[in-house]
Amino acid sequence: MERILIIFEVDVEYVKDVLTFLTLEHLRKGKDFTFCGLKWEGKEKFGEKVFEIGKDFHVTEERTKAPLAFTNALILSLSQQKEISLHQEISSFLETKGISQLNPFSTSIKADDKHYSISKLKQRGFPTPNSLLITDDWNKRKIISEIEEFLEKNRAFHFYIQPNFGTEGRETYFFSKEEFKKEKDFIVEIVRHILQSQPVVVKEKRGNVYFYRKEEAEKGYRQVVFRIIVYQITKKIEANYGFAELSKDGESFISSLEKGGRITGIIDTFSSLYYQEEENFKKLLLTKEEISFIKSEAVRAYKFFNSNFKEKLRFCGIDFLLEFEKGKLSPVFLEINPRPSGLNRVEKFPV
Repeated sequence: MERILIIFEVDVEYVKDVLTFLTLEHLRKGKDFTFCGLKWEGKEKFGEKVFEIGKDFHVTEERTKAPLAFTNALILSLSQQKEISLHQEISSFLETKGISQLNPFSTSIKADDKHYSISKLKQRGFPTPNSLLITDDWNKRKIISEIEEFLEKNRAFHFYIQPNFGTEGRETYFFSKEEFKKEKDFIVEIVRHILQSQPVVVKEKRGNVYFYRKEEAEKGYRQVVFRIIVYQITKKIEANYGFAELSKDGESFISSLEKGGRITGIIDTFSSLYYQEEENFKKLLLTKEEISFIKSEAVRAYKFFNSNFKEKLRFCGIDFLLEFEKGKLSPVFLEINPRPSGLNRVEKFPV
């Protein structure tokens, strides 16, 4: 029996849900795995309780004296302020104990780097937003000129500004090209504020598929971002579960929960999609072949991202938008998250 340890820091209830999901999923497939949760207390110290699934499929809490008797580990649910440094700390400690990791730090940090990860996928021809990386505290004139050149070069009419590292839409801003012309000082201020802690990535807006429901007509056609969970615990790559995230209304193009967005199920969302063609919105009914194509492209992106890495990222959440043009559907990849949240909200893809 293979024992996999889920190491977390902040949300025990979330980890309990993840334990249940992973245990049941592998039982259905007849795989002999045991998943346990253990809290990281810092300074190479774990909590005294191990969380595991009992025979009645409820999570139990047991005292443990040998928390490191595991073949593999998965690091999830770390505090926002020090998420990356904590991951590095835990990962380094596990290396000294000879424990393999599903999301080792050396590769996770590459996935955390938004500009790097989407640029790598773009090299292979995957649809991704064009992006600009700002790493130095340029003077006001240089920041403005670089963004202006980026917008003109890529014919981008809308764009995002966000930290190059970090997850779940924190400190993410959305502007139109016209707003940029009017609010240059404000945009420079945003860039410089983020630069105090890390590089800034500017990304063009992509995607022309939106969520709309008559019962919520007042919210309009909303931005929808999908997350698919891709992982490889055994030899087979799994990509069967995910969720969607909606922006709060048609005026907002940031879908994160921190910006008023909400999570919805895959099946429910697929039945309420519309694509924009010039000024009109048309109903989009995804075929089984198109849904299978989305999943296969996510797996292909996952494989290519891992190429040339000594340590593979074996568990992640891949975020993408959809574009539908000339009768062809394409996923547009946005991010690869090595510590994906939302595992307690996933739903199986309909094919």
